[in-house]
Amino acid sequence: MNPLEEIVTPVPEQPEELYDEHLRRDYEFSREVHSLEMTVALFNSFILHQSAGETFILAELLSKEKPRAGRESPLNLVLLLDRSHSMFGGPFSEVLKGARVVVDQLTGRDSLTVIAFDHEARVVLSSKRVLNKEEAKRRLSQVEVLGGSTDLHAALKLGLKEMLEYSGENTIDKMVLLTDGRPTHGETEDEKFFSLSEAIREKGGSVSAVGTGLDYNEDLLSSVARLSGGGFYHSARPREIKKIFKKEIAHFLNVSHRAIEMEIVPRKWVKIKEIFGLPHKFEGGKYTVKLPDLEKYTEQTVLCTLQYEPHPAGIFRLVDIKARYQHVATGVEGEIGGWAAGRFVDDPTVIKRGKNPRVDKALLRRNVKSDLISTIRGIRTRVLSREDAQHQLRDYQRTLILSGNTKEARELGEAIQQLAKGRDEDASKTLAQSTFSLERGKRETPGATPEDESAAEEEPAEDGDES
Repeated sequence: MNPLEEIVTPVPEQPEELYDEHLRRDYEFSREVHSLEMTVALFNSFILHQSAGETFILAELLSKEKPRAGRESPLNLVLLLDRSHSMFGGPFSEVLKGARVVVDQLTGRDSLTVIAFDHEARVVLSSKRVLNKEEAKRRLSQVEVLGGSTDLHAALKLGLKEMLEYSGENTIDKMVLLTDGRPTHGETEDEKFFSLSEAIREKGGSVSAVGTGLDYNEDLLSSVARLSGGGFYHSARPREIKKIFKKEIAHFLNVSHRAIEMEIVPRKWVKIKEIFGLPHKFEGGKYTVKLPDLEKYTEQTVLCTLQYEPHPAGIFRLVDIKARYQHVATGVEGEIGGWAAGRFVDDPTVIKRGKNPRVDKALLRRNVKSDLISTIRGIRTRVLSREDAQHQLRDYQRTLILSGNTKEARELGEAIQQLAKGRDEDASKTLAQSTFSLERGKRETPGATPEDESAAEEEPAEDGDES
């Protein structure tokens, strides 16, 4: 008998922990429902018996939704645009160009609200249905920078109110926040933003935050995005704003599964030590992890550290996992369940045969994310020289390429160039964007719909723009 196919009976006191006959050869679980595939695997399928320790578990959700002729759900979009005094001139002109691009991507089924804010927030465009695009663009062109300070909290609060006004049973509810500064008016404490971001998520929305220039607080904006389930972008130059808006709207229009929650329940003799990068809570013996909306051809990964007590020899289920979601194409609410199982062995020489390469790559990404945080801190405090920081980033680049994160690897290349030009603050913010992406664990897969080439390519510099 192949020893990998043998199921060893555990001690009689714990018969319910014995995994059943459906255990795959490599002890990896996989199932697909509503074009959503869930795979769960341990870092190593083999664990030394009668010893305590730690291991890692990776749960992956992959959207296998195929492209359709039309869009299933209307988009309910709120744009929050900073028009404080620092946006005067070229920056705000580029913001309005980006807003007009957004209008072009919407249909008569979609809703669009535009809020402009400085020391106060005001609705400057509100449309239940985007029917007259030229009228919407005309009204946008009339929005001006009024000056004053920056009340980010008031903008988000009004954005939530407007989002709920046009939210429906099947709408994709999203906000895009753009700012070049820190909150200087109204609520300025981080905790106020965190609780509001969580409230937005609880109401079914999310905030994608775009920071432009060098004076905004990237830690705050990325936290707002993470807690609400949105994206985070750094725009080094105003002319990049249009490209970012176009890219983010394309993501919104490509959502296949939403309202995703993953429930992780450790079995006997097992504890969850850490869940990396995603908002979660523990209650009633189970962990609930909030996941961002999933786009077609995209995967979401959840990486956890498990602590286990000594087990006898045998195959045991260590955690049970369930993901709840709404399938956008059908409107059906569903769930998909799985587990992680490992084999406890008395022969330490077989352990090296059970290593899972996908979990190993996820750990590489997690380690790069942790290292990037240290590098960012070194750049900010000038503890690291520019040369040393570039050397570290090149090492991280190689690791990211090996782990399949080519997008983040390109961003590190941008940061290296920025450091070479003496643009340390710019590099720090670019790296914050990469760190956010790695922490979020959301990745496009091979076969993903390619981005518009015109949006992806670098546009030529305009008069007065930085080259």
